[in-house]
Amino acid sequence: MTGVFFIRNTLSTLLFCVIWSICALASVTWTRHGGSVSMIWPANAILVMAILRMPAFDHRIYPPLLFVLSSLVNLLDGRGWTTSVGFSVANTVEVMMAAVLVHRISPVSGFFEQVDWAFRFAIAIFVSVACSSVIAGGALFLGEGRDWLGGSAIWMMAHLPGLLITVPMLLALMPDGEGREIRRNAPRRLTVLGLMVLVACMSVVVFGQSRFPLQFLLLPPLLLATFHLYAKGAAMSVAIITMIGSFFMFTGAGAVTMLHGPAALKVYVFQLDLATIFFCALPLGAVLTQRDQKASLAQQRLQDFHHLADRVGDVLFRVDDAGCWSYLNPAYEQMSGISVDKRLGQPMLDAVVIEDRAALAQAQAELQSGSRDDLRQVVSIYRRDGTVRHVEILAHRLGEGEGFGGLIRDVTDQLTLDAHNRQIAAAYEQAANTDELTGLPNRRAFFQVLDGQMAAASSVVAAAMLDLDHFKSINDKYGHPIGDIVLRRVATVVRATLRDTDMVARIGGEEFAVLITSESRDRAISLIRRVVRAVSAESIDLPTGVRLQVTISAGIACREAGEDRNALMSRADQALYVAKRTGRNRLTIADASTAATQAATP
Repeated sequence: MTGVFFIRNTLSTLLFCVIWSICALASVTWTRHGGSVSMIWPANAILVMAILRMPAFDHRIYPPLLFVLSSLVNLLDGRGWTTSVGFSVANTVEVMMAAVLVHRISPVSGFFEQVDWAFRFAIAIFVSVACSSVIAGGALFLGEGRDWLGGSAIWMMAHLPGLLITVPMLLALMPDGEGREIRRNAPRRLTVLGLMVLVACMSVVVFGQSRFPLQFLLLPPLLLATFHLYAKGAAMSVAIITMIGSFFMFTGAGAVTMLHGPAALKVYVFQLDLATIFFCALPLGAVLTQRDQKASLAQQRLQDFHHLADRVGDVLFRVDDAGCWSYLNPAYEQMSGISVDKRLGQPMLDAVVIEDRAALAQAQAELQSGSRDDLRQVVSIYRRDGTVRHVEILAHRLGEGEGFGGLIRDVTDQLTLDAHNRQIAAAYEQAANTDELTGLPNRRAFFQVLDGQMAAASSVVAAAMLDLDHFKSINDKYGHPIGDIVLRRVATVVRATLRDTDMVARIGGEEFAVLITSESRDRAISLIRRVVRAVSAESIDLPTGVRLQVTISAGIACREAGEDRNALMSRADQALYVAKRTGRNRLTIADASTAATQAATP
């Protein structure tokens, strides 16, 4: 299989090199003037197009093959060996540089969809031709004694228009297997024929006379063809203009004959005109392609939305500024038993039971007036069979004068099932007692448990306050998302270090509280000391690849006889303050007799 692909690639490369040779021979035979270089040189453009677009093109064999064929063409044209070799090097460098630069800074993939593609393509071609013209000018200087700068200029005037015009033209006319040019309405063949006939007729008018410079008349039919056919229309139009203009120019007619100068100058001006009008049309084709792509994408997304909306179990709706239904998905008929067609255009309140209409009407008025942006309300509606269903309306104001929209869900079963109601109540209770970031109990839950333990007073009750050291600098340096990661990690370490009977809660930004019920005061202190050490030993790997070490300071107080909750927490907080003040990353134990604290390093 590999051998088959190799043979196919080689044959494709050979075929295009043969085409290059035929075009090169035609150019040197019919368009040379005064023994200099050819006035028209489309051969390199054909090869550049093949390299850019043909997947079967062999990039390994074409440079030496091009060099050999170029040398033969120039030798057959009567050039000396020095000039022939120099021209061959120039052609090879020009083709290779053009292909590489266009691929790098102006990729062919989706090129007619990008407005600035033509500009980047022109830069790549200009750089390539500038380099090859320097080499060709040197060949003329060394081989035939001509002026180096003059030879380079003549080479550039012949090769630059050839590449600028022919490469985009061939790329546009080639079939695009990926179908990148998305059009909602492809033009009919009769339309294409009519546009091309219009371009041809105007070309005859412009180039068939020699009295007036009417080249500007080519733009309207060219732009019209581009508007309907996009880049391919521009390419076909320029091809027709090129053939008709060349015919009249070589028969001695056309506006270019008004120029005073050699035939080469007239050919260069003609090519410059073609390049100018072509590059005026290409951005228009790109804009139109982008327009159709966006329109097609919007249409596809709208279809996807309707496809999804038709299958959603909840009712999706929209109400206009007059309070009438303007959109309902098929789920409405299943919920109410009334067809969507009969409801559209009817007031929204008509479907609601009389008892709920006043409240919903007030909420709807506030939503439409802009005094509120969202609506969430449970109402009852009548079904077609006379039964009543309870529904929840979730709506959002769409804009001034545009009404509101949202969804309606049937909550009858939710309101009638006690078990479900209890689950909701339990979920709210859990949310009210849990810190959302760390998953630990929050301040409210901690003090509820602390009050219960102090009331029981069956064992030693100790309260510890923990605070992350330099947490503000972590937030300032790495950002709050990283700070959240650090808080969650510290919470995990503290929870894993304590016993199942102990409680840790997040009671502030970077503050944690620990409740320990133990058989002895020393056991409680040992547990908190172990927590301080565990945190300082933990490494936190951040998503950015940075490994972070954090420490905590801690203060602990054991409940004394007759001491209430506030006094206990105050002593623990004072002990934490001393730990912070005396160096951080340490535990300080509160002294009950004096309410002072003494430091104890972890």
